[in-house]
Amino acid sequence: MKLTPDETLALLVKPLLEARGITPDARLPAMCGLFKDRCDTTLVLADWVQRFYADVVPNADEVAKHITDGVRPAIGMLEKMLEACPWTKEAINEAIKETLRATGLKMPQLAMPVRVLVMGTAQTPSLDAVLALSLRENVVARLRGA
Repeated sequence: MKLTPDETLALLVKPLLEARGITPDARLPAMCGLFKDRCDTTLVLADWVQRFYADVVPNADEVAKHITDGVRPAIGMLEKMLEACPWTKEAINEAIKETLRATGLKMPQLAMPVRVLVMGTAQTPSLDAVLALSLRENVVARLRGA
């Protein structure tokens, strides 16, 4: 059986995560695939992937910059929509778009704060893809904390 490139990366990242006390699951190859273009080593890739499994503490400067009173209502709306929608990239994308339509915000105005809350940084690959690989209960809890 021939492994895909993402499965091969997952085999390299898995022991790095296990050394940190993290037991990866079936999502690992997709996570590696999503973040591999942002990483020049498997150690850096493991740092990114760890955010899906461990508690995330957002950078205080990014919280101050992106989590503003003007965006909090939109985060709350998105949190409620994500709590109820099917947990697929497509449904999550639609929830994001509906939140943008309802609030009049532009994608970066919502995506960056959500990324900070969920992943600890404002810069990640596509928000819907990141959220779809995250556990719903973690995403909802992190957004609720805003």
